[in-house]
Amino acid sequence: MNYATKKLLLSITIVLGSSTMVANVSAAGLSLSQLATAESIGTAGVANVTNNRDASAVMANPAGLSRISNSSIMIGVQYLDVESDFTGNSAGRPHEETTGEAGQFTPNLSYGKRLDDRWVVGMGLHAPGGLGLSYDNGVAGGPLNIINDNNIAIVNLTTSLAYQVNDSWSLGASMIAQYAEVAIDLFQDTDKANSLVGENWAPSFALGAMYHLSQNTHFGVTYNYGAKHNLDLRSQVLSPQAIDVNWPQSVDVGVAHQLNAAVTLMVSGHWQQWSEYDERYSDTWGGGVALSYQLTTWTLQAGVSMDSSPLTAENRDVLLPLDKQWRAGIGAVKRLKTGNELGFAYQYNSLGDGEITGNALNPIQPSGYYSNNRVHFVGLSLSF
Repeated sequence: MNYATKKLLLSITIVLGSSTMVANVSAAGLSLSQLATAESIGTAGVANVTNNRDASAVMANPAGLSRISNSSIMIGVQYLDVESDFTGNSAGRPHEETTGEAGQFTPNLSYGKRLDDRWVVGMGLHAPGGLGLSYDNGVAGGPLNIINDNNIAIVNLTTSLAYQVNDSWSLGASMIAQYAEVAIDLFQDTDKANSLVGENWAPSFALGAMYHLSQNTHFGVTYNYGAKHNLDLRSQVLSPQAIDVNWPQSVDVGVAHQLNAAVTLMVSGHWQQWSEYDERYSDTWGGGVALSYQLTTWTLQAGVSMDSSPLTAENRDVLLPLDKQWRAGIGAVKRLKTGNELGFAYQYNSLGDGEITGNALNPIQPSGYYSNNRVHFVGLSLSF
């Protein structure tokens, strides 16, 4: 490979180091509020922070483990179908288009065990984010585009401990080992075909609290430290290029109120500190509302939620076209004769139009917008 190609690869690596993994997903710009359980998907993530019913509280709010009876196991899987259609309108390059598509399964495996009247321990494995997109015409369309596949994987291994202070208060803490992997394919189907690959483990932690105001109303709050990764992006022709990437810290709050014997209202809000990553970024705020309706052996759920955008059109690029998002979900959980619960859920996630008012000479920041930018979630879970 010639010097010019090596120099271009190095430039790409530097650009990626400043853009690619600030979020869990590059092209989709997706942070998974869904925990691969029917309740989480069906309520658009609103029920997470007040969950005190099963072992998936390990991932959402460790204090919620304090309310399980003896032990709890949650097994879940969700399928993500992603499509992002970009249309460019840069001067001299009008109407250049590309489509990024992906399909991926993400798991949830969690376990909680009561030690005594006050202490509960838990463990869990889940993917808080990460996805891969393949582009039919490069990441932004047109001859300047060099990225054909963009893959991010984030996996959390979590160990939690919950303590029941009294009838009203419970506290929880989690230690998290977070794995991050980046794989980017460049110049495919040319003599310059190459890949950039990097991976890293980083420690993190989360703190949670839950307060029961009454038998019908309880509040939850969770703080997640995020994670700080240092990845060495490697290729066949370059020595490793170190980049620092941060998973933003966050705070989630919520309330669940049982309106009557059948209906429970859930409201949540959250904050993520994107401004710590780069001066171009702003902190994001979001919230949602959900309802749960209890029948004899069925529980029906529905919810909507949204997040603000951390970027303006001037600062956005095709590697990370983060924009405002909204979600709508529905789900159902069936209590089986064995006492186990089987759940199904669907959610639609709009990723916004991701408008970019950039520079035609910058291959990752061409002016344009996303005419179709969405994710379909389908989930299945079993608790026992």
